[in-house]
Amino acid sequence: MMKVIHHSPETLQTALISNCKDLTELYKQYTKEECHLLEQGLHPGQPGSVFQPVTVHSDSDWIPSHPENPQDFESFYKDPHRKTPSASCGTIYIQTIGSFGEAGPHTEQYVEWLREYCQAFFYGLPVCWLPAVTVAQTGCSFRINQSSQNLQLLTGDLLQFLCKRKPKDAFCVVGITMIDLYPRDSWNFVFGQASLHKGIGVFSFARYDDNFYRKNYAGRVKKQRQVKQGDYSAFDGHYTPPITSTLLLRSCKTMTHEIGHMFGMRHCQWLSCVMQGSNHLEESDLRPLELCPICLRKLQTSAGFNIAERYEALLHWMEEEPRSPTTVTSFPKPTEAFHTAKLWLKKCQDILNVTKRLHHRMPAGVTPLLFCAMLCGLYFHLMSERASVVPKPNKKPNFVLILADDLGWADLDVNLPEQKANNTPNLNLMAQQGLRFLDFHSPASTCSPSRASILTGRYGLRNGVTHNFAVGSVGGLPRSEITLPQLLQRAGYYTAMIGKWHLGHNGPYGPTKRGFDSYFGIPYSNDMGCTDNPGYDLPQCLACDSSDPQKARSCYSKVGLPLIENSSILEQPLDLWTLTQQYQSAALRAMRHAREQGQPYFLYIALAHMHVPLAPPLKPASRVYAASLQEMDRLVGTIRSASDADDTLIWFTSDNGPWEQKCQYAGSPGPFQGKWQTQRGGGSAKKTTWEGGHRVPSLAYWPGVIPTNATSAALLSGMDIFPTLLSLAGVTPPSDRRYDGIDVTNILLHGVQTGHTVLFHPNSGAAGRLGDLQTVRVGKYKAFYLTGSAEACKGDIGTQEFHDPPLIFDLERDPAEETPLKVGTREYQTTAEKVALWRERLLWDIATDPSVSVADYTTDDSAWPCCEATRPVCRCLSLG
Repeated sequence: MMKVIHHSPETLQTALISNCKDLTELYKQYTKEECHLLEQGLHPGQPGSVFQPVTVHSDSDWIPSHPENPQDFESFYKDPHRKTPSASCGTIYIQTIGSFGEAGPHTEQYVEWLREYCQAFFYGLPVCWLPAVTVAQTGCSFRINQSSQNLQLLTGDLLQFLCKRKPKDAFCVVGITMIDLYPRDSWNFVFGQASLHKGIGVFSFARYDDNFYRKNYAGRVKKQRQVKQGDYSAFDGHYTPPITSTLLLRSCKTMTHEIGHMFGMRHCQWLSCVMQGSNHLEESDLRPLELCPICLRKLQTSAGFNIAERYEALLHWMEEEPRSPTTVTSFPKPTEAFHTAKLWLKKCQDILNVTKRLHHRMPAGVTPLLFCAMLCGLYFHLMSERASVVPKPNKKPNFVLILADDLGWADLDVNLPEQKANNTPNLNLMAQQGLRFLDFHSPASTCSPSRASILTGRYGLRNGVTHNFAVGSVGGLPRSEITLPQLLQRAGYYTAMIGKWHLGHNGPYGPTKRGFDSYFGIPYSNDMGCTDNPGYDLPQCLACDSSDPQKARSCYSKVGLPLIENSSILEQPLDLWTLTQQYQSAALRAMRHAREQGQPYFLYIALAHMHVPLAPPLKPASRVYAASLQEMDRLVGTIRSASDADDTLIWFTSDNGPWEQKCQYAGSPGPFQGKWQTQRGGGSAKKTTWEGGHRVPSLAYWPGVIPTNATSAALLSGMDIFPTLLSLAGVTPPSDRRYDGIDVTNILLHGVQTGHTVLFHPNSGAAGRLGDLQTVRVGKYKAFYLTGSAEACKGDIGTQEFHDPPLIFDLERDPAEETPLKVGTREYQTTAEKVALWRERLLWDIATDPSVSVADYTTDDSAWPCCEATRPVCRCLSLG
């Protein structure tokens, strides 16, 4: 039996527009182009129409099996129970349940493709992942299906679990799993189940595997195996099907169909549509990927998107993505099965664009009826002429990047509120009014490599900067590297830098030669030169004019610490105790200058805080480190207040973790103690690849743009600043090199929780060859092929150890990195395979990267920055 269901044009018009006056007036808000597209659905299947009627192929199809009253737009719009996203509850959350990710990086990429597709389909609404959960964490009942011999989960239990897990800002939460489902004991299976009034649903992709119904299906459980309720070991190593284009297509259909129900859209019976019900896989495969006009109007009314922009987003997602030379952390998207949908979207875009162009060129006296006749005659002629959509130019935002020095993760009050400190009230306020990152990492654990990676978006093995530059360094960041300020400067930004540069200070390596219009600061760390009134340090260094020899090897006595403006030395030695005020004044001048010039600005403030020597204004009985934190916070607060009148994103973070050997003058890594190492001797913060060395505080503040009081647990890096600011500025980075940072615009603006799948932490001085990538983060796991320590507060230091197989820690269970996984467990073996795959892939990519740079680390006394070479410590002549 095959039957085509035809509705009259009048019936379809009523279903689309309504006879109700207020809904008819609402329909008139669509543009002529949009109306023309929607009204093609009044004549489905006719030449030139992009919409088709419903076809029933057998009695087992959904419509014959499940008689329902069709839902037109009016009944949808006036349904008192339908849900509409709001500013406070507008995020679509997706929860993976079970063995997602067991098939390796391809599967992790697959679930991100699903999220991105939903983001385009429900255009304008944020779509985010919730942290993955195991079956055991849900506590659900399960069984072995006696006919198909596969494991199944009870949907009712899963819905209860999702209801408890639903975030406050959620529009809905949908669970997805690769494990089969059943709704009650009497049912064989179900594709999915939802509770619309609670805004939760769960569905399975298990039966979308082409091999599911075959006897050799790998997911079958051996008949002799018995399972007991509560024994979730049955799901260890559960089979995950290979990621194919067909599986991706089927998954996208199911995801959008089920989420569509959350908006109150019922099964479509008007036209061929993704919202049609399906009883079996064959029927699901025959339904299209997109919405019919009636369902499109329902969704558009709820979400408020522009139809053409939504189609553009969907088409962008479907475009083939050849293997990019600039990334090593993604796989080509298998979109072969989307070919028909892609052609359909292009036809819809052509209808919208052709109609728009003809309407603007329609001569006076041409009636709308004649215009429609002209359109029908010209439509196929113009189908191949794709009109380009040129966005309206927007004013470019301003950017302020504030980089603290040696700041501990717990030095930010809001990261450890139980301490009840009040050292960073301004940063606390910015976190309340912005976005705080919980899993943010410096690109390296020492100064120069971290700063080079932030400004280039590349690991040190690519940009050439693997350790610190010296006072007498001849070179600096290789000139072959392209920096963030260079690209923004070319795009019309006024670029200014204030503070510590530490990427080379001679000739072509200084800040004003690397993209900054102006510079005011110190060419390297504030302990790399003597001063007349030294700050607090351990050991304490002496003044420049001291007759006593410097006892500590770390104290510099040959050259005074210089303060430089552009390329000229203003003071040598500088006054540490007035430096903060000078930085503040310079920052305000730079912002004022940009406003006067009518330019957007990029202001990079690389603070001296919290690097020793500390030089804060002290009150009686106050602690030096706390007073320095408070001084830094006041400076940040002043910058925030000055920028609030502008359209300005402020991004605050640190170059690495605290310098533990400085004892009372060092910050706190909070829970990230690196106990495996400290129990064996030495420190586990700065210079190491333990969490305390590179997990740093970070927040983003952009009033009116970034959602307030938000947090992100996405795995992020300081390298992400480079591509993200360029993206927000509308600047495309050069394509002649490979990058390691990712654009996190969707995390900043839309609450997306997906960051890096994998992140590497380079050796930074504690062990191994500098810059080598022997510590790997994959998801919640962190693997060490090499461990080592920095000097601890009491002076002890551990020895480096190679690990084959690697040490692997689960950071969710063990943030202190105290107890590694046992090597023989399946969890260890699965993780170790992923780690080895990712590490091999990146090392090969770097080895074959033609854009790798090499830094010149030659030193010479003649390279010292020197005001007066004939005077002791290069002291500048007194102006008085």
